[in-house]
Amino acid sequence: MSGKPYDKITLKNGVRLMIVPMPGVNSVATSVMVGVGSRYETPEINGISHFLEHMVFKGTKKYPTTEDVNTIERAGGLQNAYTDIDITNYHNKVLSTDWMLALDINRELAVAPLLEQKHVDKERDVIIEEMKRYEDEPAAKVGETFHHMMYPDTRLGMPIIGKEKSLRVIASQELKAYHDRWYTPDRMVVVVAGKPAPHRSDVVTKAEALFGPLKGQSMGDIELVSDRQAAPKVEVVTKPDAQQAHLILGLRAFSRDSEDRFAWNLFNLIMGVSFTSRLFREIREKRGLCYHIRSSGDSWRDVGYWSIYAGVATDKVGEAVRAIMHELSKVLASGVTRDEVKVAKKRLVTMLAFRTEDPEFMGEFYGRQELYNQKLITLPEYIAKIQAVTKMQIDALLPKYIRQETLNLALVWNKPKDEKLSALLRL
Repeated sequence: MSGKPYDKITLKNGVRLMIVPMPGVNSVATSVMVGVGSRYETPEINGISHFLEHMVFKGTKKYPTTEDVNTIERAGGLQNAYTDIDITNYHNKVLSTDWMLALDINRELAVAPLLEQKHVDKERDVIIEEMKRYEDEPAAKVGETFHHMMYPDTRLGMPIIGKEKSLRVIASQELKAYHDRWYTPDRMVVVVAGKPAPHRSDVVTKAEALFGPLKGQSMGDIELVSDRQAAPKVEVVTKPDAQQAHLILGLRAFSRDSEDRFAWNLFNLIMGVSFTSRLFREIREKRGLCYHIRSSGDSWRDVGYWSIYAGVATDKVGEAVRAIMHELSKVLASGVTRDEVKVAKKRLVTMLAFRTEDPEFMGEFYGRQELYNQKLITLPEYIAKIQAVTKMQIDALLPKYIRQETLNLALVWNKPKDEKLSALLRL
């Protein structure tokens, strides 16, 4: 090993292997991360990344049926995959004795799916039903609405699941062409995290056998987005049968490599994560306006945002938005307290301590950084950066990002758009 908490080996064809040893655990997580997602699509085939992720579980060259693919589950392990805006990840977790099988299965899913037409039409219907489920879930719908209003008319703003119109035109040949174009060695990061990882030579030998023969190089890249907004915006989706109003109030923030992310992570905890947060105490506990309220952020290579979600009674929307705006105005004017920063640091470090006992988390932590071509930060280095954040640093970020002209409100409820909503977005 390199002396770091991970080891990185780049195969001759460009596949990157990350080994993350975890003494004391009896499980291992393997992942094959591919640098492709919905923002690599065109509107005509929007949803194909997610469609492809579904289809690989219908069979591969070595595991030709769904039952064969489910070998991991029959061995007692956990297996899944997900598609996001700029990553598709095939991941599983097994007992340490089964790590070779786990890596073999994930290799097949990512590299050798059959993509047979006989399964395409059936799976398309499954995805459309999944889409309908999201449409019937206002909390999911408001998230999609907010994301699209932030990046309209861009590939970044397209829904991960796609549109029914685009899904209808996707067939086996489109799936195969998309797979050939983007599932190439230079876009793959293979991660093995857990008990067997110290056996570096075994892992390297197995990975080279599985991934070394792959050939090809992807052609093309994402469409970069610029954050431009001169005035607050409101977007409303009317669902006549909605029993509650679901809202997201957010603002434009920073890209994933920004040094501001360390201080902002603490600010996010202070403002809107769990029982001790300002928003929970003020909006739920003091005012009784909602059951659930939280803040969170998303960032990509070029842009990012920070947002606050709440589910409130339809006749309380105005009061809830005003209360949230009041909290933003208050923290903008007075900043955070030193005690809040101290508590947030303790909370974040403790949460990380809990999560670092899971090989899947550790694999994601290092694997995503490598996939995104970031400068690799170890977990101790990340914690050191968090511990170094001061109240003054957090306070200095607030006027940089909490700005009236970049406020955005997405709302899903049972009423049409009310022009009075725009007037609520005032700091």
